[in-house]
Amino acid sequence: MQLLKSQNLYPDLFSMALEAISLPSSTADNQQFDLYLSLNFNQQWYSLLDGRIKLALQAGQLQLRLENSELHQINPQLDDYFGIDSESSEATNNWTFTLESAKLLLADSLQRIKLGTVKILAQPFNIKATWQICPADVSLAEAEDLWLHDLSPNKHGVLERAIVFFCCKNQLPSSLSWVQLGSSDVEAQDSWDKEQPKEISLQDQETLKYLIEQIYIAKTEQISELAELAKLDLKTDLAGGNLLAANLAGIDLNGANLQKTNLRGVILNDADLSETNLRHANLGGADLSGAYLENADLTHANLYRASLAIANLIGANLTHANLQEANLSNASFKLAKFTGAKFGKNTGLSEDIKLILEQGQAVEIS
Repeated sequence: MQLLKSQNLYPDLFSMALEAISLPSSTADNQQFDLYLSLNFNQQWYSLLDGRIKLALQAGQLQLRLENSELHQINPQLDDYFGIDSESSEATNNWTFTLESAKLLLADSLQRIKLGTVKILAQPFNIKATWQICPADVSLAEAEDLWLHDLSPNKHGVLERAIVFFCCKNQLPSSLSWVQLGSSDVEAQDSWDKEQPKEISLQDQETLKYLIEQIYIAKTEQISELAELAKLDLKTDLAGGNLLAANLAGIDLNGANLQKTNLRGVILNDADLSETNLRHANLGGADLSGAYLENADLTHANLYRASLAIANLIGANLTHANLQEANLSNASFKLAKFTGAKFGKNTGLSEDIKLILEQGQAVEIS
């Protein structure tokens, strides 16, 4: 198997490598290869308007397409990092590996992890891999000289998302990296060459500059009104954002996607977060007292030292969530899932709640 094409458009931000190693038992009539994946996440500065921004990639999706070949014996360790789906037809075998959070990776990298074994079904054979992103996978790590430092947390959170959406539309392509492996008689895919770094037009820069000014001078701190100014949908566009210390008291985010969102120290008392996707969200120190979290998905969420006093968590999914030192006074956990959840030194952890947690296979209860 040969490397036909490989490109990382922004190697300082993210890079991917794919390697196929022939098995010792492989023969001309029964070719098999072990397929290894390497990922590297970093942060990269970009010039923007009169300042600059530092972008970071926090998730993404590997799209793997196999022609005249199939992937089997999937490495079970991949379940620790990826959500995995597959779809097959007569000639192709398609796999999707979704990385929900780069924080799952040690030192922001994944080096030569085995995906599985590739079996060649016919000639010619071809394996195409692309790493794809959406705005929820990108975060604004730093910004310099774009606004004054007295910007409120609510305005900062909205501008952070607005700039990320701007960059994904005008600068970052949806496919950051690609690799093609195959037999010697397969041509390299030329269509990938169209995915190149983009230049931001002067008109788009002026539009962004005007938006930043409008958010900065806005007479409101209501997140819904600020989001409307930025043309953001509260239910879908805050995912992956940074709302550190924002005031969202009483907000209606029922059914919203807040996956991977930084909500550390946010005021969310009496907020409606029912059916909300909060997977991998950081809610450390957040005030969720009286919040409605019925059937919310808090898988892998960080709730360290959060206040959940009198919160409604009926039917919530708290699998692998961290609730150590959280205030659980009079919170309702009926029908909630706790597999692998961490509790300890909790205010309001009654014996009745402790029994429910133990039956739900929570860990580190003290």
